[in-house]
Amino acid sequence: MKVVNIFFTQNKQLAWLSIVYLFILIAWYAVFAINNNSEVLFSLYPKTFYFEPHISTYLLEKTYGTSFLSITTFITIVIIPYTILVFLFNIYSKFVEPNYAFLFSLLSLSISNEKNFREFLYLLSQNNLLENITTTDFPLIFKFPFPSLSSLVFLFFFIKVLNLKKTDIKQEWYLSILVAISFYINALDALFLFVMWFFTLFIRKKINKKRAKKIIILLTLICIVILPGVLSNTLSQNYQTTTEYNHYNLFLYNLLPIVLTIIFFRIKRIDPQEIWFKFKYVYLFLATELFVNLLAYSKIFIIDLSVLNRQAPQFVIHLLYYTPIVYYLSRQPMNYRFGTESSFFSIQAASISYNLFNRLKKVLFYVMVALLLMFNLPLILFI
Repeated sequence: MKVVNIFFTQNKQLAWLSIVYLFILIAWYAVFAINNNSEVLFSLYPKTFYFEPHISTYLLEKTYGTSFLSITTFITIVIIPYTILVFLFNIYSKFVEPNYAFLFSLLSLSISNEKNFREFLYLLSQNNLLENITTTDFPLIFKFPFPSLSSLVFLFFFIKVLNLKKTDIKQEWYLSILVAISFYINALDALFLFVMWFFTLFIRKKINKKRAKKIIILLTLICIVILPGVLSNTLSQNYQTTTEYNHYNLFLYNLLPIVLTIIFFRIKRIDPQEIWFKFKYVYLFLATELFVNLLAYSKIFIIDLSVLNRQAPQFVIHLLYYTPIVYYLSRQPMNYRFGTESSFFSIQAASISYNLFNRLKKVLFYVMVALLLMFNLPLILFI
């Protein structure tokens, strides 16, 4: 795999940092082995889902309570998170330079079961890192099957689509079946996969009568595969438990990337064709999440956004929205003579942002990676 080659041969710095993260994961496995409490990792979390994840439920039943629990615990704590790190790096490196791809990958995985990174920074500033440490405070990615297995499947499919060079009918059938099966792993994650795959089918080749017929057949195939799962569930609309909105997430992960993109359109001459070529999937996911939020906020379709935000959006998609911003920041400004980019404000803003970004990016990378690795440490070992 090309990304593994980048990790271990082309970039020794990233190789060592990834190995440090691997040792942190092994340390976490030791913590669970010592405390003998790995059962907390195996549960349908969150318990609120809208369609029964039959494959996830089956794997959970076969995994938990077996005589090989120590092996499955090692896979859940070490193998899956590290594989997800590699997959994330593969995806982010399509949009930003390797250092930032690694930083985004590590940041995506740095979500704790109890406290977030902001709380960690506050406790660090107060020199109270070891205060109120419990055995239930561990990286959320350790949870099986959600979000570990579901995120792994989502990333695998995403990489397949991004690396799709030449589409033939066999590949389309294979990927259509895969995206349909993902419905039985996690329906909320599958929603984003459905949108991405439908979009890909329409843009890969010129639409003619023959192509349209093939797309209809593939969409019919997907519907046939997921139909039993849809019919076997009762979709409940609980207004008491599914109307809590996270305005912080809405602003930080949806509105702010849009605002920053508009600003860069104002101060830099960004080619719409470049956005389409490089970031079409990023803005497709953003549009999909905004649509889901709109349905929830308008109460057209009641959905627990806190559940949605702890699935693929939290571990993969949200930071993806900022990759165009990093890409635009890294572009050297030019002195334009015409258009809004030629104004004094636009030239100065583009120059200042570019200079600050390039002067601080190395410091930012090392400081952030160090803090994130510290955040992922099993601090309970130091009590």
